[in-house]
Amino acid sequence: MQATELVRVVVVAVFALDALLLLSLVVGKAVHRRITTAAERRRSAYITLLSRHLALPEEDVTLERGVARDPAFLDALIDVRNSVIGPEADALSGLVERFGVTSEAADRLRNGYLLTTRLRAAVALAELADQSSAHVLIEHLADRSPVIRIQCARGLGRMGWTPAIDAIVERFRDETPWVRSRFADTLVKFGRSATWPLIAYIKINHRFESEGPVTAIRTLATIGDDLAVTPLIQVLNEATDVEVRLATIEALGILSGPLAIRPLRMVFRDPDWRIRAKAATALGEIGDPACSPSLEVALTDENWWVRRNSAASLTQIQGGVDLLYDALESQDPFARDAAAEALADVGAVIGARHRMTTGEATDQDHILIEFIESQLTVTS
Repeated sequence: MQATELVRVVVVAVFALDALLLLSLVVGKAVHRRITTAAERRRSAYITLLSRHLALPEEDVTLERGVARDPAFLDALIDVRNSVIGPEADALSGLVERFGVTSEAADRLRNGYLLTTRLRAAVALAELADQSSAHVLIEHLADRSPVIRIQCARGLGRMGWTPAIDAIVERFRDETPWVRSRFADTLVKFGRSATWPLIAYIKINHRFESEGPVTAIRTLATIGDDLAVTPLIQVLNEATDVEVRLATIEALGILSGPLAIRPLRMVFRDPDWRIRAKAATALGEIGDPACSPSLEVALTDENWWVRRNSAASLTQIQGGVDLLYDALESQDPFARDAAAEALADVGAVIGARHRMTTGEATDQDHILIEFIESQLTVTS
């Protein structure tokens, strides 16, 4: 009997606890909804006030003291800041300074205990992109939190603070791949201003590490400054790390220019097939007919990837397709296979079959179809 009573008490207690938890959840959601609704109302009111100030700058803005600590005001300020340029942006910067928004966010970034608090401050500084916060953002490029480091770099890029370029580039060596790639995105926003700091970093560090220089080289390629071609040729000639050389070859192909052709053609002598294959692709991206002789010879390379890339590159160069048709009659079976595959990839086989049926086939069409049929016969 006592056991039955005990079970009954336990069941009642469990149900009561469940009911209490459910009630707490309902109350918590209701409170959160009210807080969220109130914050949204304040944000809308702040946006209206700020917009009115920008439209009628002679009217003074009256706000409560400590408004810089209100997340709703910060959100409104960011929304308005991202929608204006020129004089209106300058007027808004005056309000940022007047109400101490930057200094408040900087203080939270420096002294906040919670990551969410510090991250919100970093995001605010990045979004506002006020140059008065540049020194704080540079200071926290080495922050213990990777997401904060990324936001600081992003903010410096948004404000175009060129003195920060060297500081961001120097972080390449110590960063994780994810953060390093985000830093690279920021440097691209600086454009050509980042070219020489990146080149200096590559020339000094490619002897000691690969990941940082590889990212820097790819960043140069994305920026697209042709002034980087000559320094990259020097790096290609000096570097011993395979990843650095591969990235440099790829960058030279993207940046193009006649200066890159000779060093890329010389690379076909390299014993590493990866280097030769990457050079073949790079020459195709440059697209100069002067690249064709090296690519034609590379059709007989011992490595399949080199042959494949060389044939594909010839399809991108004026007169290169004719060389592929010539290769179909080569004594080298590997060259014939590479040429046929490249021609098939660009639709030459389909076009040749169509012209065969219409009676408009050329000598090249007959050569290509005969080769394809001979291969089908051998396979069957």
